[in-house]
Amino acid sequence: MKLVVNTVLGVSMQAIAEAIALGDRLGIERSRLLDVLSRTAVIAPAQQYKLLRAAREDYSAQFAASLMNKDFNLIMEQAAALHVPMPTAAAAFQMNLAHMARHPDQDYSGVIAQMEELSSVGMPNPAAVK
Repeated sequence: MKLVVNTVLGVSMQAIAEAIALGDRLGIERSRLLDVLSRTAVIAPAQQYKLLRAAREDYSAQFAASLMNKDFNLIMEQAAALHVPMPTAAAAFQMNLAHMARHPDQDYSGVIAQMEELSSVGMPNPAAVK
């Protein structure tokens, strides 16, 4: 059951990180973006707390990226053994793996900062440049 729950946690955190990066690039103020997201019905209570911490850029480990990586590895092994395709989990696993390689002691929610970095948050919006 733990692997099933952590599949949802890991995949949803990656989706949240991507949504934040997109919202930031769309020009939505980060504090407003995180506040509104944390109040929506689609964000689980466990993730709401992660958004409040992300607002302070606090990615200190509550559930370390290395532990999420261990579980993602087990999830993918079990899925393969049982012939269960897990394409979304596989993609989230790869992003968590990249985050863990740089920040193994950070929280798994650090993928938020990673996505912001990858999407060049804070850089001029190329759509706005003429």
